[in-house]
Amino acid sequence: MNVMAATESAGIRPSRKVKAHLSFAKARGRTVLAGQKTPHPFHITRPFHYHGDPEDMATLYLQSSSGGLYGDDDLELRLSVGEGASAHVTTQASTIVHAARGGQTRQSVHLTLGKNSHLEYLPDPAILFAGAHLQSEVTADLSDGARLILCDSALSHDPNGQHAPFERFANTLKITSAHGSPILLDRSDVAGAEWAKRTGSLPVHGFMIVAGAIDAQATADAITQRLPSEDTKIYGAVSPLVDRNLCTCRFLAADGASFTRTMDTAWRAARWALVGTPPAARRK
Repeated sequence: MNVMAATESAGIRPSRKVKAHLSFAKARGRTVLAGQKTPHPFHITRPFHYHGDPEDMATLYLQSSSGGLYGDDDLELRLSVGEGASAHVTTQASTIVHAARGGQTRQSVHLTLGKNSHLEYLPDPAILFAGAHLQSEVTADLSDGARLILCDSALSHDPNGQHAPFERFANTLKITSAHGSPILLDRSDVAGAEWAKRTGSLPVHGFMIVAGAIDAQATADAITQRLPSEDTKIYGAVSPLVDRNLCTCRFLAADGASFTRTMDTAWRAARWALVGTPPAARRK
């Protein structure tokens, strides 16, 4: 008997506990994918080197060979960028988090940045379907001279159009300095029924963090100057934490398109502030 087929036909997804690993290194003046372990449902493209990006930067798209996250899925990604390497990592599309059906879906990402490395980790928002229960964790460990641009976001959506809420969303973000001390710890835990009350019924929430060997005030100023000031579909704030070499951007949006457009603007401004040139255009 095919247990997988039988359980799926009954509307039940068996849990998956899967660990993936990606490592980037600098070789002959370019960043290369030096190691990978991407079991199902993880999948990746080959690394790209875009004209207009820093010459040593590699761009890689994370993909999924399944229809999203289900039930008691527990997925872990460890991503390391070696000394002097530079990488831009994003997703091909948003990750759908399906109804947990009494379980709890877990997703964790652990980023390690070597000395004088540069990482942009910019996944699309997780889409929380009605009944979803997601526990998400992102950690980043920075070495001396490392720079990080990080995005983390979620969107509440009922595909049946009934405005049914997700069950629960717990999110943790932790960034640690080269000396081992935390420079940012952000935690939230919200029930789907409370989401609309806390966000003013706006379905998309997310933030971008710029951290490490940066000028926090100059980065915040560059982002603020480029953000749209009259967009009624999005609310946001940019805050420099100068003593921690950290800049935080938080956004609430009326729809995914407005959020993506604003986040793209913020990322482009941050890239310009950090490396002195705008990023190359990217397609998804």
